[in-house]
Amino acid sequence: MTYFYLAAATLVVVALALLLRPWWYSGRRVISADSLPALNAAIHRDRLGELDRDRSNGTLSAADLAEAREELQRQLLDDTAATEAVAASAFSRKSALVVAILLPLLAVALYAMLGSPAAVLPGEAQAQRATADMEQLTAKLAKKLEQNPDNPEGWAMLARSYKSVGRWDDAERAFTKIGPDLNKSAELLAELAEMLVQKNNGFDARSRALVQQALRLEPNNMLALFMGGGEAFAGGRHAEAVALWERLLPQLEPGGEDAQMVEASIARARQQSGGARAPIARSDVLPGAVAPQDDVHRGVGNAAKATDKVAEKGPANATGKSVSGRVELAPALKAQANPDDVVFIFARAVDGPRMPLAARRARVSELPLDFVLDDSQAVMPGANISSAQQVRIEVRISKSGTATPGKGDLTGKSAPVQPGAKGLKIVIDQIDP
Repeated sequence: MTYFYLAAATLVVVALALLLRPWWYSGRRVISADSLPALNAAIHRDRLGELDRDRSNGTLSAADLAEAREELQRQLLDDTAATEAVAASAFSRKSALVVAILLPLLAVALYAMLGSPAAVLPGEAQAQRATADMEQLTAKLAKKLEQNPDNPEGWAMLARSYKSVGRWDDAERAFTKIGPDLNKSAELLAELAEMLVQKNNGFDARSRALVQQALRLEPNNMLALFMGGGEAFAGGRHAEAVALWERLLPQLEPGGEDAQMVEASIARARQQSGGARAPIARSDVLPGAVAPQDDVHRGVGNAAKATDKVAEKGPANATGKSVSGRVELAPALKAQANPDDVVFIFARAVDGPRMPLAARRARVSELPLDFVLDDSQAVMPGANISSAQQVRIEVRISKSGTATPGKGDLTGKSAPVQPGAKGLKIVIDQIDP
């Protein structure tokens, strides 16, 4: 950003120098502008006197005298015009100074109105600016829906807007206001499930049921297939995850980032399942069928612990790129934490969903703590630290003991870093309201 402003200032100075150079040098002649009329008049009188003396001495005829007088008059008129031009030069110099001031101001004003000032901001500032703009648009949409609540499409749009800025509770309320249309749309059901997974940092009973409901309505819905595969993988049903993701893969652009991510997830699920395949013929993904409760919950256990299980792994043999550093608790907040309180350490993508890319769990009694997060601690296959351009490490001391954010939790976070960063220092110095 600094280089941009320096380059812009340099270009303005160069442009002004080239533009004002003629005015500047012409303006310098204004020093003698006030004395020119008197000087011209004196010279004219002297030359007239010489002509009269030549006529008296007989060296100049009457006709020559008349002709000489006419020539002097023409010269006087020319000198007068030149004097006016020099006087005008003084005005030009003043104009040049005005232009030198107004031109940069005008350029800045036009750039502010027509350009993109945010484009020269650093990545973090751009993200904050985009978030602020989204918050404003979301507030306007919410106000309109308060005046006209019978608008399912509007509530769906508002839910997506809240979801994009991480306002999970508001997004959930907006989804519920969609009404009966919610249970008729596989896409909306899958989006609600995805939001709940992001909110709770893992699958719970409700998000799993929503995914299965979406698959019954539309067995080939892309988001439902992706979420269904993730839920099956988290529940240890790796062959089922492979089958769901294999149905998703043909719908993606070959060789694209999404396709590569799904292919990586399939490979990992096959490795976990020993290469077994399980064609999906179960009733829980067929239109109109009812999913048995034992099938929906099979192999998953307590729904709120999907992320907790991954976080319990702690540091493993590093796979792929990793991020490492040290977590400390600010002295001012030590009285707010108990030694047995759970500490969650997450890696999240700076530009992407809030689903953690890796997670680890510890206790307050272990702080200060050196940590390493890598691909072996991924919450969902294919979404890992190596797949992100930039990540941010977030730390939470959970009063509830779960990964779900809660009131009174103590938090801290790092600046955005690239995968592979080492030596980070994260201080837990904030309290969630």
